[in-house]
Amino acid sequence: MGEGALLPRPWVLLVEDHPELGPSIRQGLIREGFEVELATTLQAALRRILRDPRPQLIVLDLSLPDADGLEAVRALRTLPLSDPPVLLVLTVYRDLELRVQALEAGADDFMVKPFAMEELAARLRALARRGRSDRRAPLTFGPMVLDPAYRMVRLGGQMTELTPGEFTILYRLALAGGGPLRSGDLGEARAGDPVAFSEGAVRVLVHRIRRKLHQAFGGRVEIRWHRLEGYRLEVLE
Repeated sequence: MGEGALLPRPWVLLVEDHPELGPSIRQGLIREGFEVELATTLQAALRRILRDPRPQLIVLDLSLPDADGLEAVRALRTLPLSDPPVLLVLTVYRDLELRVQALEAGADDFMVKPFAMEELAARLRALARRGRSDRRAPLTFGPMVLDPAYRMVRLGGQMTELTPGEFTILYRLALAGGGPLRSGDLGEARAGDPVAFSEGAVRVLVHRIRRKLHQAFGGRVEIRWHRLEGYRLEVLE
């Protein structure tokens, strides 16, 4: 019996309104081994996500008829979900600023159209492994504990939840003993940790992590940038 018969098929909600491209992407992902539902508006996607069972992955086109792309990302990220889906956005724009804004709004990854179906499928498989099925062991860094199963960071009696991308970056820093790690090294895929990030994405994710850590723990946890060295994670005992 092959691997595909043993492992559950990752479930994707595809949010794409193009009358030809949407069904084409859906069929391509089905051939790649995914369960896929197609929604053509943000409102339809929101209704589907709030029903059980919920999708593991969302592929969101940033050009929808009923919402601005960044508004759609924010709407999906503010849903009251205990286990938020991993969110990958699609765009025809190569503008770096838009991609940075999408990550800031809560996206976990992005791809620029046109793209190869094999690349999209590979990216989604990697994100799925880094989502609900994350099997990395909890990691202690000083008094701070990182729990991959729930993407939670605990320090004393306080805790905060991170997105899959944010948690991966913080986990890599902690696993490296606090660093230093340059942007390129911090974003590299590695054995048992298959998600890669561009240097621009790393900078955005670090910014988001810093903001969440400060809100949860004040100044007790810092990610500092050291010139010529890279990022260091520092926790006050």
